[in-house]
Amino acid sequence: MFQQQNKPAEGPARESSAEPSHTKRFVPQNPRGSRFLEALVCLCVVISIAGITMPIIADERAESRFEQSVLGMQNILDGLRDYSEQTHFLPTGNRGRTDVTWLYGPGELPRGLKLGNVSHSRSLDDILLNDSMAGSAWQGPYADPARDPWGRSYLVNVDGLVDPRQPAWILTAGPDGVMQTPASAQKAVGDDILLPIN
Repeated sequence: MFQQQNKPAEGPARESSAEPSHTKRFVPQNPRGSRFLEALVCLCVVISIAGITMPIIADERAESRFEQSVLGMQNILDGLRDYSEQTHFLPTGNRGRTDVTWLYGPGELPRGLKLGNVSHSRSLDDILLNDSMAGSAWQGPYADPARDPWGRSYLVNVDGLVDPRQPAWILTAGPDGVMQTPASAQKAVGDDILLPIN
């Protein structure tokens, strides 16, 4: 019925000397070089972000440690007050004697101690955690003296509890671990942190 018409065979397609731009293929000239450049750009971005965020993180960490040290000193102060109220003794020696001038908490003692004779010192444990200084009047434990945020001992100058001409305070030697505050000082020196005992 239907006859198939034979179309004349088309000749070979003419080649155009100018290919349309949308058919061109992109061939990277130097794939290793472009990867290196991408890595370098990423590294620069990471370093820039770190340069911005690291000081912020360091400041927040320093502030957090400062706050932790003040809380630790307040905990010790509350324990010493409870000890004195319940035993009717000052934390200055056995059963209220005055042969102790300073107390120290657990941890490594700070370098450059400026509190005088080591033989006039006692552990805070002897007041806050056991009855070795108050005997049967002791009703504790009153507080658990921890290390400061840098892993060192808190120091307590109790001289001022007996002699009103002297200050009484709790101190941490701060980040550098060197006690720079003399026993007679009313304020902290250097990076020491001090809490007065009123």
